[in-house]
Amino acid sequence: MGRIVFVQEKDLEWQWSRKATWPGAATEGEPQVRYKVLNTQETGGPNSQLAEYEPGHVEAPHSHPHDELLYILSGHGSLAERRLEPGVLLFVERDTVYGPLTAGEQGLTFLRVQMSAG
Repeated sequence: MGRIVFVQEKDLEWQWSRKATWPGAATEGEPQVRYKVLNTQETGGPNSQLAEYEPGHVEAPHSHPHDELLYILSGHGSLAERRLEPGVLLFVERDTVYGPLTAGEQGLTFLRVQMSAG
């Protein structure tokens, strides 16, 4: 039998990226990244996060061992030469190197959904 998992984003605490746990995290004095973990496979469903990049944050080219979806909610930025703005959906196939991912003057907020590996 299936189930439905409800998550109320406003009740979740923001977490700040740290170099010790994420190579893409900013170093001290650089624009930061914060996120809320909305769901994990353990709670039922794909891993998903609400992410905010402060204005000017640059994430170097990288890849993941799983497919992922990024849906831009607010702000502007770019992925390499492509402009990112609200309403843009990116699908990134696993093991695809992408970047740099750069936040614009207003920062960049997006929903990230990690699809199952395999």
